Amino acid sequence: MERSIGVVEFRSIAVGIDAVDKIVKAANVEIIDAKTICPGKYYIIFSGLVSAVKDSLSAVEFYANDFIIDSVVIANVYPQLFSALTSTNDVKTPASIGVIETLTAPSIIWSADSAIKATNIDLVEVRIARALGGKNICIINGLLSDVTESVNKAIEYPKQKDFLVDWQIIAAPNKDLYRAVL
Repeated sequence: MERSIGVVEFRSIAVGIDAVDKIVKAANVEIIDAKTICPGKYYIIFSGLVSAVKDSLSAVEFYANDFIIDSVVIANVYPQLFSALTSTNDVKTPASIGVIETLTAPSIIWSADSAIKATNIDLVEVRIARALGGKNICIINGLLSDVTESVNKAIEYPKQKDFLVDWQIIAAPNKDLYRAVL
């Protein structure tokens, strides 16, 4: 079965909470995560078949479009993305590190998915705006050439939408950095 996700971020917590109910009532989807985030925003990640995810997002856009900051639908999500959201990915061989920083939850999820689909890298972590002042980060690990190509692909959407804060590629980092981020 094709596993796809929708991610939507609101500028209103109340609207976001109500949107959770509207999303699951609109189509056969499952809520993966829904939380308040800094500063006073709310995000929802939900999954299902592409058509169901699109239908749920359309229902919410119809109802709450004025409160939506950003939203995406991503088809054929790699399973590694889900474990990166809970920081449970194992890094087999520490190598070069890429870090992407964005302003919205949908843009960092899109970035992480694009990075893993671009080359043979590991998603280390995807952290959504908790204890980050409303920013989001994605950390990847792999060979320098793969990390470079994945980061370049990953920053396309947030750069286009003006949600990209910064990105870094760290070749052969010191072992202390590995302990801090891996």
